[in-house]
Amino acid sequence: MEPIKIGILNLMQNKIETMHNFQKVLVSDTNNIELIFYYSATRYVGRKLDPRITENMRPLDLTEVQSLDGFIITGSPVEKLDFPQVSYFDEINALIDQLDQQNIPQLYVCWGAMAALNRLYNIDKKILPHKVFGIFQNQILTETNLLDNISDNFPAPHARYAEMDHGQMSADNRLKIEAVSEHGLLTLAEAVTKNQTFIFSHLEYQRDSLDDEYHREMASPKVKHAFPAFNYYSPLDKRPMFAWKQTQYNFYNNWLKTVTEHKLTIY
Repeated sequence: MEPIKIGILNLMQNKIETMHNFQKVLVSDTNNIELIFYYSATRYVGRKLDPRITENMRPLDLTEVQSLDGFIITGSPVEKLDFPQVSYFDEINALIDQLDQQNIPQLYVCWGAMAALNRLYNIDKKILPHKVFGIFQNQILTETNLLDNISDNFPAPHARYAEMDHGQMSADNRLKIEAVSEHGLLTLAEAVTKNQTFIFSHLEYQRDSLDDEYHREMASPKVKHAFPAFNYYSPLDKRPMFAWKQTQYNFYNNWLKTVTEHKLTIY
């Protein structure tokens, strides 16, 4: 079979690291995956980009989307902004609408999940009292193929300032919440009848990603009270622990299976 083509709209601040993260979790010697990385076409109009970005990614082109087998929209460090305040929100909405209309399997990550739930199901976003940042246990509420070979109370990294309205999601019979963190925050949700997955954990993160994020915030004048990730550093040598590595592997392989199965059904 020809390669499974996955488009990824990379909205993260650290685009090169994010690209490498998704390459590690999606591409292996045992699968036939082609990744196409995009950046926002409207966000960078008239701005000079790092050559590493332009060499490895291209501006989002909606005419290319229909030829893809799956699509991922990453997180973005804009959670504190109201959706209309985000400079590229119209572009994101147009992409979400097209993915929905063409029934292309979709994976929305963190802020990407927030944006999609708001656009597709009118779910409201709420700012949390403080950033959720660390490795937390996550309870499985509903069986799903996406969590095959993943045990209950699985570890996963969370790093965000906002949360979607649980009451609205629970009241919408088109959605199902499938996993929550030990503090009851969203981890995984899916559309009931559509190929839409919303993950609020950064399972694509590699061992050092949370540590890198912490040091970026320490160096940023925009972050007043940066703090290290919870339950992340080894008590023995204070180095980052990769507690979610197996969960990461299983989840992304499970998602790729859903994309492959969908591709087979339309041929």
